[in-house]
Amino acid sequence: MAEVLTSFEDATALAQATPPSTPWAHIRAMRDKLDVSLQTIADGHQNSPIALDDIRAASSLLQRLCLLETDAMLSVPLRLTGGRYGVRHSLATAIVLEFMLTRMGTSPSERRTAINAALTMNLGMHELQEQLYGQAGALSPEQRASVLDHPNVSVALLRGAGLEDRMWLALVTQHHEHLDGTGYPRKLSGDQLWPAAQALMLADRWCAMITERGYRPGAPPDQALQLIVGRASGVANASIGKALSDVLGPYPPGTPVRLVNGEVGMVCRRTYDPSAPVVRVMHPTYGPNGPDGVNRLCIESKLRIETCIPAAELGFPIDNEHLWPATGPL
Repeated sequence: MAEVLTSFEDATALAQATPPSTPWAHIRAMRDKLDVSLQTIADGHQNSPIALDDIRAASSLLQRLCLLETDAMLSVPLRLTGGRYGVRHSLATAIVLEFMLTRMGTSPSERRTAINAALTMNLGMHELQEQLYGQAGALSPEQRASVLDHPNVSVALLRGAGLEDRMWLALVTQHHEHLDGTGYPRKLSGDQLWPAAQALMLADRWCAMITERGYRPGAPPDQALQLIVGRASGVANASIGKALSDVLGPYPPGTPVRLVNGEVGMVCRRTYDPSAPVVRVMHPTYGPNGPDGVNRLCIESKLRIETCIPAAELGFPIDNEHLWPATGPL
């Protein structure tokens, strides 16, 4: 117990001593702080109520970042590395969910509660999620039972930390339920489901599909979106699938692509046309940050995007801070 407390205090002191200055600095600091907070709650530590407050603070900051640094935040699901997979996944899902619920007209306070739920939805399989990240084989009966029950366990841990927020607990409970009653753990359906829970479920799926695992690469963002929206019938309301599609488009920021002229680069900004974003084209000598790096507006026929590619095919490292610098103070 004392060991968790020490790491929690160290993370807080570090964050206070070195305040982040760019969107990606904020994101990494949030990832590291969430790692400590989620572990504290998952362990049933006496400081769990404090960790809940840290979750709430992270949700408020995430909302501000999504408002001011839209393209940087939308790049997180594809670009965030380091730390635990489960923490990265929850953070990425929370970001996509915030944009979806904004599109759906949800109030800021309810969106903040939904972000809280996204960040804590997998507490009930906190350690198992890391095991499954690199596991290529089928789940054992015990693992499958734990996966099916993890929403209930997550709720129990949150209640044990003193949480009484009805919406927060409901969204954690329902984040794997389907509109037609085929989901889990309670097989709820129709009007029993919160719309925000359906949005959380779709955001969760997309973020899981595009992320590489120890045994497979991540799916290209456009293919993942097409599969999820195409299979959303019976799983979620059609308007919620449309919200996911409207927010992400086929090529969200952070997507490595090849243009029809043969150039390769990274989507860095969205435009009014989801199929024609701004792409930072790479020079084979200097990379994206060198003197020959240039932005391409992919509207002209010769500059259209031909396909998504694996990040390894770019041939050089990507500097997130350079592609998505701060646009203003928080």
